[in-house]
Amino acid sequence: MNMNLGTTNLNDIFELPKEEALKAFYDRMVTIPSTAISALKRELVVAMGEDRSKGIFIRYGWHSGVSDGKKALTFQWEDELDLIRSGPKLHMAHGYLGDVVINDIKYDKEGDLEFIDVSWLHSFEVDEYLKDGTYSKQAVCHILCGYASGYLSTVLKRPILVKETKCGAMGYDNCEVICKPIEKWGGEQECEYSYYQSTSMIQELDEVTEKLKMERDNLTTAYNVHRKLIEGLLSKKGLQRIVNLLYKTTGLPTFIEDEYNQIMVKSDDVTIDFDLNKLSEDKVHFIQVSPEIGILRTPIFFEQQVKGYCSFLYTKDEKPSDLEHMILEQASLTASIILLNENIKINTEQNIRRGFLSDVLENRIEKEELYKIAYYLHFNPEDSYWMLTMERNINHSDMKNEIEVNEGLVRHINSFFRERNINTIVSQKSSEIIMLVEYSSFQELYMKQSKFIQQLLKHCSRRFPGYTFHVGVSSVVENIDQISTLYEETLAALKAKNPKKRVQYYEDLGIESVLFQIPDETLIHRFVHKQVGELLEVDKNLDLIQTLYAYIENGMNINGTAKAISMSISGLRYRLEKISDILGIDLDDTKSVFSVYMALNILKAKGEIAI
Repeated sequence: MNMNLGTTNLNDIFELPKEEALKAFYDRMVTIPSTAISALKRELVVAMGEDRSKGIFIRYGWHSGVSDGKKALTFQWEDELDLIRSGPKLHMAHGYLGDVVINDIKYDKEGDLEFIDVSWLHSFEVDEYLKDGTYSKQAVCHILCGYASGYLSTVLKRPILVKETKCGAMGYDNCEVICKPIEKWGGEQECEYSYYQSTSMIQELDEVTEKLKMERDNLTTAYNVHRKLIEGLLSKKGLQRIVNLLYKTTGLPTFIEDEYNQIMVKSDDVTIDFDLNKLSEDKVHFIQVSPEIGILRTPIFFEQQVKGYCSFLYTKDEKPSDLEHMILEQASLTASIILLNENIKINTEQNIRRGFLSDVLENRIEKEELYKIAYYLHFNPEDSYWMLTMERNINHSDMKNEIEVNEGLVRHINSFFRERNINTIVSQKSSEIIMLVEYSSFQELYMKQSKFIQQLLKHCSRRFPGYTFHVGVSSVVENIDQISTLYEETLAALKAKNPKKRVQYYEDLGIESVLFQIPDETLIHRFVHKQVGELLEVDKNLDLIQTLYAYIENGMNINGTAKAISMSISGLRYRLEKISDILGIDLDDTKSVFSVYMALNILKAKGEIAI
């Protein structure tokens, strides 16, 4: 049947028998069984995935709809509604649907299309899907949606997006569809619209190839960095080699901290003007510290604990790449191995040194063997040495924890000396921490002994804030075989400790230092009580004690003492007689007065009297 398409009304076409109506639209048609389309769908889903296969069938439907829309425009039609209503008829003519119901067509006040609400009955895509006897979790009418969108977009000459809101494959009675101009959807359908974008498979392959090439290059770079990190590990050149390698490879300022957020090593261009303590993380993490500074930071683990951090610094708008994440993680692993090796080495050496010091203090080593072991441990036997012994308050009800604290304190003090390159043995005996210090390496600090010890106390108090520390300081001896003497001196100094003075120097003690070296402190208390106990009971304001001390200090000279304490001779004589009666001694007896003087100096050293 020959028809002049330009003069034929579009509605007249649908009055013709189906075969003739289709011939009016198409010069040639190829029929495809619905089962074949379903089989193709399944294969594409397996080969390409749900998302990509959905896009293919939506575009297949779109091209069919566009083709029919172009044909429809060649016929005569009354108005826009005439074209819209013809779409469902063509849809059914193709066999896609059993029936189509246009529920509503709404225009806004300006006469612009608002939406079209449609119901689809007996969708071939639904029927094919339900043959398996299971419902879908999402709509399946991809070809139908594509067709409706393609047809409406063509005949209305504007992009129309079709969305299936209910689908028979999901268990609904019918499929419900909303058709809207794309601008009416807003941002709601950005994802759905992407399925209508035709993307060349070659272009996609090129994009995938480019991504794979980038991944390959990243892996190659990461492997090369990893190989160099291993070389650095085997070279035994430590963490500085690792930091230098990272800086050279990435160009990023790099640094490594310890577990207390103190920087151990760093590359050039590292300036830290923010608090690292607030940035602690247990995984790789990028932190924007300020508008100008960012930090990529990863923890260093060993012994199942965070023992430090490895970090890259970024400036301004720089952000870390995936490659830099990979490199930093590799660096963190290498650093953990280095720290573990160093920790094992240090602990082994320290344990040997601690054993050596214990043997010396217990007199278990002969002098010849002592010199031999000292050389092995890199201590010159002929060098000068001094010693510190530290005491702290102890909770006797929780001794297990106290032992752990002591071990932690030993490690912390070792770190303090190691950072300052001072050759030291740090050990513990009972509850005391003993530090034997090589004097020559200490002198290289060019620091006063008192200032150095205050730094040590501050270092310990910051790490162990709940404890009060007291330190006894020995004199300096000329060689290592006098270690036992140093230890006795520190203990004597500690026996003179008082609450107001955390550091006691043996050399500050007078002749009373001899008494302080008595192992049993009870004997010292008994001696003091015997000499001045009764005077202490009577003289609560210490007036008599201060007078007696001044009298002895001035060589037991009446005139000199009276002048020194601004007292009349008669008044001084009265006090001295009273003191003599209380103590039961003759103040002219040098032997008795010397014993009293020793007792007063012990009380003074311990801070129990102020003179």
